[in-house]
Amino acid sequence: MRGKNRINTLRSLRFLCSKISFDSVLLVPRGGKEEMKCIARVVAACLFLLSMSGAGQAEEGKKEDTTYIVGLKTWTNNWKRQGPGSGIIESSSNTLIGWGAEVLFSNRIFLEASYLMSFPYTYYIFDQTTPASERERTDFEVAIGKQFHPHIAYFFGFRSTQTMERSNNFKETVAGPFAGIRGSVSLSNAISLFGKLTFLPLSERTVNTTSKSSEWATGWFAAAGIKYDFTRRLSASLGYQHESTEGENTDTRDTFAGPTFDVMYVF
Repeated sequence: MRGKNRINTLRSLRFLCSKISFDSVLLVPRGGKEEMKCIARVVAACLFLLSMSGAGQAEEGKKEDTTYIVGLKTWTNNWKRQGPGSGIIESSSNTLIGWGAEVLFSNRIFLEASYLMSFPYTYYIFDQTTPASERERTDFEVAIGKQFHPHIAYFFGFRSTQTMERSNNFKETVAGPFAGIRGSVSLSNAISLFGKLTFLPLSERTVNTTSKSSEWATGWFAAAGIKYDFTRRLSASLGYQHESTEGENTDTRDTFAGPTFDVMYVF
């Protein structure tokens, strides 16, 4: 029965990968549509093929079941922008809230995805501008990785971040592949520390105004914190995340930093 369920799940995943519109879900701008669509399709194909491999080995090994983890994710952060000649402007705090999900196979290959958006009625407010600027943010991320050590894993994937001005729908999008490493260490049966370091080697930053423009951008982000297991299934984590990207042509640097809080449940 479990084998049939896994097969049905994989068939569903294959169907979704073939039907997803990455232009809309990943918020990819038109300026680099073909390049971004190509990358996104490659990521989707890798997710599907490796998930088949993971499920197959899990079925053959019978050592342990596939683990499914879902939950609520939040990130309260402020936005700091620095550009040549314009100095540094900094926003008020904004809270992103959404879902996160992970599938961990018995061969230690894992798939993960998350979607976060600005909490209703919370915005990045830049009061240094006239009039004051109020912006919302949306994040989407999908990744695949391998737990090559009991405490360390590597991963790669694709992410898209979009900010939008509330008054005129002015949008900025940063989308591209990423790669990174994560780790954890147990302090007791219920408490553990975790850390994550991610690099964005080549993303496209697109500004959607009356005349669209785009540039390549690089960046990185790091996160660290503490996790507490209330039970074998329910856990909560508190941490801090720092994210930074910089445009190649404009030299504009955007930094987001602040505390994270997640509640996850294991099926």
